[in-house]
Amino acid sequence: MSKRSLQKYIFIAILFLGLPILGFVLREPLRTQWESSSEYFLPCTTPITYSVGTFDTRFGISKEDFLRAVKDAEAIWEKPINKELFSYVSDGDVLINLVYDYRQDTTQVLQKLGLTVDQNKTSYTELENSYELKLSRFELDTEVFESQVAAFEARKKIYENDARSATRRNRQKNISKEEYARLNAEGDFLEHEAATLNAMQADLQKEVEGVNMLARALNDLAKTLNLSVTRYNEIGGSFNGEFTQGSYENHGEGGDISIFQYDSYEKLVRVLAHELGHALSLAHLDDPEAIMYRLNQGDNSTVTSNDLFALKTRCGIK
Repeated sequence: MSKRSLQKYIFIAILFLGLPILGFVLREPLRTQWESSSEYFLPCTTPITYSVGTFDTRFGISKEDFLRAVKDAEAIWEKPINKELFSYVSDGDVLINLVYDYRQDTTQVLQKLGLTVDQNKTSYTELENSYELKLSRFELDTEVFESQVAAFEARKKIYENDARSATRRNRQKNISKEEYARLNAEGDFLEHEAATLNAMQADLQKEVEGVNMLARALNDLAKTLNLSVTRYNEIGGSFNGEFTQGSYENHGEGGDISIFQYDSYEKLVRVLAHELGHALSLAHLDDPEAIMYRLNQGDNSTVTSNDLFALKTRCGIK
């Protein structure tokens, strides 16, 4: 065999041995490129995989019911075009998180107050009325409390002076049984009154929390609805933050859906469907009833014609 032929065989051998190695090294970039190309030329053919990430149990929902809500949210997009768009796996590209913070805390407090907040002007007016009523009640209760505290402090001062005087006279054996009994009774009364005032103070603190929760909800709702109104201040502090029920962040090769607030199972499904829409690269729509409207204010559990048009356009369906 000539030297030239030997070099040729060596080159072919290296080529055949090197291709699998090169393929292994470049497997992830090639897979990403393939998925990107197939998504461009054949959109919505490969389901978006997802799994559950952060899961805060303070929402009071089990992981099974949460996944059921995700499945119901999936169906809102999948049924109209009879196509699987999402798939649950243990290590999906999209993490769906249930994140507990001031938003759900506000919602749960309002629910205890018998209030459900929808994102519309009527809800704002109802909240405003509740806020004014609770603030008036708090101010009245505060006046009563402060009046009782002042009376308690004055009576306590008299008692302490009488008790010191009685102690001196007792050393001189110059105190009557009647006065001794009166002082004991007064001490018992003041002890009971102190416990009553402590309970009143605890109730006032709960009222403060209720008023502040309403102030937060009013400020958030006013901002969401673009209302030109006076900002409500919290009692004893201020609060900043935008009221957002959910969010979607695209990380290139995956993403994160975070759910922050809902007040019913139906609202949870809608906010999940909205964020899954963003995962499909759908943008906000101007239709107030649409799943992809910027506010979660509708009651429908199906896509509107505008939602469906956006979905079919995205998936290349005529």
